[in-house]
Amino acid sequence: MTAAPGMATATVAGPAEQACCRFQQTLRRPVVVSGRGYWSGEANRVELRPASVGSGIVFVRDDLGGLRVPATLSWRVEASSRTNLQAGPATVEMVEHLLSSLAGLGIDCCEVGLTAAELPGLDGSAAAFVDAIEQAGIATLDQRIEPLIVTAPITIAEPGSVARIEAVPPTTSGLTVSYDLNYPGRPIPPQRFETAITPQRYRSELAAARTFLPEEDARRLQAAGRGLTVSTGDLLVFGPDGPIGNTLRWPEECARHKVLDVVGDLALAGRPIWADVRASRSGHRLNAALVAAVLAADRNKPSLPATGGTAKPEGGGDG
Repeated sequence: MTAAPGMATATVAGPAEQACCRFQQTLRRPVVVSGRGYWSGEANRVELRPASVGSGIVFVRDDLGGLRVPATLSWRVEASSRTNLQAGPATVEMVEHLLSSLAGLGIDCCEVGLTAAELPGLDGSAAAFVDAIEQAGIATLDQRIEPLIVTAPITIAEPGSVARIEAVPPTTSGLTVSYDLNYPGRPIPPQRFETAITPQRYRSELAAARTFLPEEDARRLQAAGRGLTVSTGDLLVFGPDGPIGNTLRWPEECARHKVLDVVGDLALAGRPIWADVRASRSGHRLNAALVAAVLAADRNKPSLPATGGTAKPEGGGDG
């Protein structure tokens, strides 16, 4: 994959922008979501817990003595068709739906206790996580968010493919995502969806959008011993005539789910990204590459001198 040369910049909100930024948020009390992982079939008890200001999202493997895995790009590992994290011997798998729900509802700080590696697949959407967050309630912390604001276009493209994702300066104070989905020769019809990511729109337009795959892919996975506890009622499996044993919630539900995935993958920045993001056939790997480019631009941003003078390049951490 390649990034467009010379155009990628981002900046942290300065005092003027921060005046309009909300305060960080966490949960009011712990809440539990339980279910089985799609890939492994293992049961997992997921406890979402309040966390302190500035702590971000951190997974805790309760079954491994409390080993911690931060939900940031530094800990991402390659995996097929999902987003996985690893810190030392502790892995956390298929995190994108939970991270999407937390980001979509504006939860910045949360500890996520787990009793297994893979998060529950549930019905293939983020709806159960959103319901749990709302049940727990949202608490405001005493420090404002510091969004990463994209100030010039960043494009990530897959060589030899039409897959691409780009971020351009935001037209709103926040994140807007559009997704064009087109798989020629597959039973899933071409479709597009776009929305501004606000808690209200996330609840009503994205949370219930389910993951999907063609029937031949589902059969291939189960033949390899994966997803043996999953049925066509647990996600959208497309045959020649549409979803098998299931009904679409929206005509463009697949594109909505892809937007949901983008929101979850962008959460690996560790801070909200403010940009208009446009994706076409982008998957988790390209989404992560966009996060890396935004963080790299932030590291290379010019520093502001305390008193007059010329701004000099600033070294940075890993974002």
